[in-house]
Amino acid sequence: MNTTYVRIAMDIENGIHAGDYPFHKKLPSIRHLSKKYTCSQGTVIKAYETLKNKHLIYSLPQSGYYIVGNIIKTEVDTAVVDFSTGNLLMREMHIPDLNHCLNRAADIYQNLSLSHTVYGVESLRELSVRYLADFQVFTTMNNIFINLGIQPALSILTQMPFPNGKEAILIEQPTYKYFIDFLKISGVQVLGIRRDEQGIDLNQLEMLFKNESIKFFYTVPRNHNPLGTTYPKSQRKAIAELAARYDVYIVEDDYFGDISYDSRYDPIYAYGDHHHHVYLKNFSKILPWIRVGVVVVPNNLLKIFTEYTRFSYYYSYFAASLISQATLEIYIRSNILKKHVQSIKKELSDRSKCLDDQFRNLAPYNIKCIGGKTSYYSYLKLPDYINENRLIENLKKRHVLVAGGSNYSFYIDNSWREKGIRLSIARTNKAAINKGFEIIYNELKCH
Repeated sequence: MNTTYVRIAMDIENGIHAGDYPFHKKLPSIRHLSKKYTCSQGTVIKAYETLKNKHLIYSLPQSGYYIVGNIIKTEVDTAVVDFSTGNLLMREMHIPDLNHCLNRAADIYQNLSLSHTVYGVESLRELSVRYLADFQVFTTMNNIFINLGIQPALSILTQMPFPNGKEAILIEQPTYKYFIDFLKISGVQVLGIRRDEQGIDLNQLEMLFKNESIKFFYTVPRNHNPLGTTYPKSQRKAIAELAARYDVYIVEDDYFGDISYDSRYDPIYAYGDHHHHVYLKNFSKILPWIRVGVVVVPNNLLKIFTEYTRFSYYYSYFAASLISQATLEIYIRSNILKKHVQSIKKELSDRSKCLDDQFRNLAPYNIKCIGGKTSYYSYLKLPDYINENRLIENLKKRHVLVAGGSNYSFYIDNSWREKGIRLSIARTNKAAINKGFEIIYNELKCH
């Protein structure tokens, strides 16, 4: 038995863990290792294939072998401190990993066409069944649609009829701004329920479910936008129970579910009857260059959801591009996505600790700081003496961008509105956070 390839593979793996090989440089060539170990090039190739199968390295045609490496880069231009968006920049991706996934995507999908994408490519839908199971979302391929992300799915769900025959849509206050905007232009009846750092009032939720004609309740249970908070387990279970009792559907937006610090977290979907639940997952927050989402639709909604998905092609576009679907599939299959997520979590943890330190310094200004522990978002509730819009504009003049004010509302209308600004640390590092807060403190002293 030839054990030379095993020794080569072990030596390289140990070198990777020891940091002997930079992530952005090629690993030693086949010819070099062949001479070093006095063996054939086939033996070296076998060693590299062993490491590829362990998802430690990958190859690029006519280039060489690379480590599946760290992806998040912390170099941030602090000339502008951007707290305004939760979207990563393209530069946050590790380009060799991306090139590998793109090349493999083109190979495996070369015989497919757009006609295969009404529901999403079958192989990705099948893979998604196993992927979602890791998040305690158990379903079948027939219930999965691959689409452009959260917005197209919400558009269809808003416009299509539901079996319960109800019409109103209930949303948390505050919530995702762009869905509020869509609801307003759609002319549908919209109801709200207050959410804060403690969650929601379950008695009020039951009253609304019981007495109002609510088609579905749109909720972001964890990593909430804009609050950055997560419902406790007791509330998630109660929401599922109330939905079944009063025949109200739950549309659960788990847009940042891959980034979870609680291994015991189960979504509302896991506690429900799988009859009243639509589950949404979006990959755009962790893979910023593609727009791909997963929608899990219960059996009783499949027919009507499919019909409205087809209708949507006349005024919009539901399905993600073939290349985006294929690339996501490679990211998942190769475990590069898992490594990417771990890199995001580490970077997010470091930034969150820095943010928490800065929050302590806001206490003298009577500002209530919410979230910032497990997602990019946090929310600063401002006291009456602070002019919200003036603060936002003055920060902008000093190159610190935040979201909030009259031009960026997370509320249905002013009756729900609470004075505050949302911060996102997606495009920052510790230096940017510290610089941004130094400017924020200086501005607060002027109020």
